[in-house]
Amino acid sequence: MTDLLTRIEDQPPEVLDVIARSMSIRAAEPAMQSICARYMREIGVQDAHVLEVGCGNGAVTQLIMQHLRPTRLLGIDPSSLFIKMANETFNGEPRASFERGDAASTGQPDASFDIVIAHTVYSHLLDPKGALAEAWRVLKPGGQLVVFDGDFATLGVALFDGDPLQSAVAAVLRNMVHAPYIMRRLPVLAAAAGFCVQSLDPHGYVQTTHPDYLLTLLSRGTSAAGRAGEIGQALVDGYEREAQRRVANGTFYGSMLFLSLTARKIDDAP
Repeated sequence: MTDLLTRIEDQPPEVLDVIARSMSIRAAEPAMQSICARYMREIGVQDAHVLEVGCGNGAVTQLIMQHLRPTRLLGIDPSSLFIKMANETFNGEPRASFERGDAASTGQPDASFDIVIAHTVYSHLLDPKGALAEAWRVLKPGGQLVVFDGDFATLGVALFDGDPLQSAVAAVLRNMVHAPYIMRRLPVLAAAAGFCVQSLDPHGYVQTTHPDYLLTLLSRGTSAAGRAGEIGQALVDGYEREAQRRVANGTFYGSMLFLSLTARKIDDAP
C-alpha cells in the first residue's frame, strides 16, 4: 500500500490541512527542535545555496533557515497547496522561495546547489534511487546531501505485551509511511548513487506528557485505515479515546529512532 503522501496531489484540502498542521506541530516540539539543532548545525556551509526537497508547508524550512543560515534556499514540494502555504509563511523573506517539484524530478539546473536536504521525505518516496540520482545531479562537486527521517519500524506506544494501542501503529505504517525501513537501506543506496557517505547518526525521540505529534500521527493513521475500510469507525474512535486517556492519566509513552545521513558528492560523474 502507498501512503497518503505518495499521492499528495490527490488528497482533498481538508486532509492536506490536517497533514500541514501535523508538520507544524512536529517542528514546534522541543524534542524535535533539539534534534534538528543537533543535526543541522553539523552541516554548516558558509553562503550556501540550499535545495529543500519536500518542503511541505515550510515548517521545517524555518529551522533550516535558523541553523544553516543559507544565502539562498529553494523549497520544492509536489503539493501546490503546501507551496502556497510556504510562500505565505515566508512572504517578505528574500532568501527563500518555493516551487512545485518532485524529489526525483526537481526541475533545477545541474550542479546548482551546495546542499540538498530532505527532512522526513524519503520514508514517503516511491523512487528513492531516482531521488538520490537527482540530488547528485543538482549538487555542485563537493556538495552535501542531508537526509533526515524516522526509522519507523521502531515506532512504539506499547506499555505491555499485546498492548492493543500498538496495533494503531500498524495502521499508521500501512497508511502513512511507504518505506518504514528506508533509513537502514539508505547508506548503501547513497553509495551506489555515487555519494561518499560521511555519517549516519541516531537521534532518540521519546514523548510522554505532551505527545502532540504522535497523537496526530496515530489519529491520521487510524482515520486513514477507517477510510480504507480496514477498520470500523468505532475502533478508530476507540484508539483515539485510549490514547487521550493515557495522556490524561500520565501513562502515555511513545518512542522512535530518527536518523540523519550526510553524504558528499565527490566526483563530476556517478
